[in-house]
Amino acid sequence: MTRSLISVAVLMAAACPAAWAQPANDSCATPDSIAGLGVFAYDGTLATSDGVDNIVCDQYGGDGSIANDLWYCWTATASGPTVLATCTLSSIDTKIAVYAGCTPCPEAGGILGCNDDACGFESSVTFSAVAGQQYLLRIGTYVFEPGAPGAFSLGSAIVRGPVINPTTGHTYYLLAPSTWSDAEAQAVSLGGHLATINNAAEDGWIRTNVATADGINGEDGWIGFTDAASEGTFVWTSGEPVTYINWGAGEPNNANGGENAGQLRTDGRWNDNTDGPGRLFYAIVEVPTTTIPCTADFNHDGHVNSQDFFDFLNAFFACH
Repeated sequence: MTRSLISVAVLMAAACPAAWAQPANDSCATPDSIAGLGVFAYDGTLATSDGVDNIVCDQYGGDGSIANDLWYCWTATASGPTVLATCTLSSIDTKIAVYAGCTPCPEAGGILGCNDDACGFESSVTFSAVAGQQYLLRIGTYVFEPGAPGAFSLGSAIVRGPVINPTTGHTYYLLAPSTWSDAEAQAVSLGGHLATINNAAEDGWIRTNVATADGINGEDGWIGFTDAASEGTFVWTSGEPVTYINWGAGEPNNANGGENAGQLRTDGRWNDNTDGPGRLFYAIVEVPTTTIPCTADFNHDGHVNSQDFFDFLNAFFACH
């Protein structure tokens, strides 16, 4: 009887080798190569756990691992804030991470972001991509969740914008949810910082025109106010002076001793919050106006007139 069962098992394995095989990209040493933006299907049913634990992935305390993970080497075809997500594309508790470069295994050039449960039980990581560079993507599950089929998406993290403030001329963007540190890094990659708010009018304008993903409802969003350098002394990441504050009742309170990141709440007031994997909010980015010198102002006196033309002619003939 035992011999017959063994024979049957051998025949089944021989007849359906693909059904019993682990995915080719089950190891971080053999990632699948993909490029560009879009939706990518995967099947982690037979995936095993690879890679190493990382504190960035420890969202709930004591769990820096990712189980049943599959690996992809993604080449960016455009530069800018990018979001990797399984939101609405999977029916299981996913957990994902992004690393700089695709080698060496298992963490390449260092972890750029990791997430569990950004959107329900599904995940989202926002990072700054550079065209032509490669990134190692790790798609897996929470440690007690079995692997299963699903899909992930890669897309622009810009949810809203560019939006120009008619008063200041500054350009604003709303980026997909991330930690405060990641949000500030993405803002810098766009040429700015998380938003600086200098007065009540600017505060209201940002709330109405920028901090809304659908153009109607307000969102919780990160601003560039932080006291990470000195507890209780908040400064703007842009370096501008503090001329206005709009804290909510009882804020800032540094709850649990670790709230250093400025947040614009849906009620329009400010809150100090935690900069970590468990706190993902939209990034409100402000890019200052760059004044480009007018090339017609040949003598650089701040005026464009006939004198510039004559000065150009004098310089031209002096060289011949």
